[in-house]
Amino acid sequence: MFDFLHHYTASPLLLFCALIVIAWIWEDATVICGALLASDEYLNVPLAVLAVFIGICSGDLALYFLGRAALRLRWLRKRILLNPKSRALRKKFRRRTFSNILFIRFVPGLRTVGFTLCGLWKINLGRFMLAMSVAGTIWIAIVFSLVYRVGSSDWFVNSPWKWSIMSLALLLLVINNVWSGRRLA
Repeated sequence: MFDFLHHYTASPLLLFCALIVIAWIWEDATVICGALLASDEYLNVPLAVLAVFIGICSGDLALYFLGRAALRLRWLRKRILLNPKSRALRKKFRRRTFSNILFIRFVPGLRTVGFTLCGLWKINLGRFMLAMSVAGTIWIAIVFSLVYRVGSSDWFVNSPWKWSIMSLALLLLVINNVWSGRRLA
């Protein structure tokens, strides 16, 4: 179905880099796309997983540093850091950094705000990176292996509908994100 990929199969490095960049835009799509590229043997599994992991972790780290940079904005610092609700949340978050980052990773719609707040609240960078890496690894392992298994199944191996899995999976993720966002609001 994606015949244009045949032109790029000679360069797995290009696909590797593309997955990293796509992760900065939409992590869910990257995991699904990486798994399908691996199931179609455009990339080997370890290389696809590594690209997805690097893309997701570098994007999460960028959000953290965006939060740290936001500390330079006096009005934002005053509004967020001096707010009593924010102070209470920051205190709880610092006590249970690992479990909160794990929670953020698995609840759609919280990643951007949550990881940016980690930087704004000056959560220890080492603790943040460890928790973010572990949570990311678990999340990638679950989603990637599920999509890879479906994409590698006998039913989909030679099917022109194989890449429709990506559309269906992305649609389900969007529905889940909207539903979760409404429940959290």
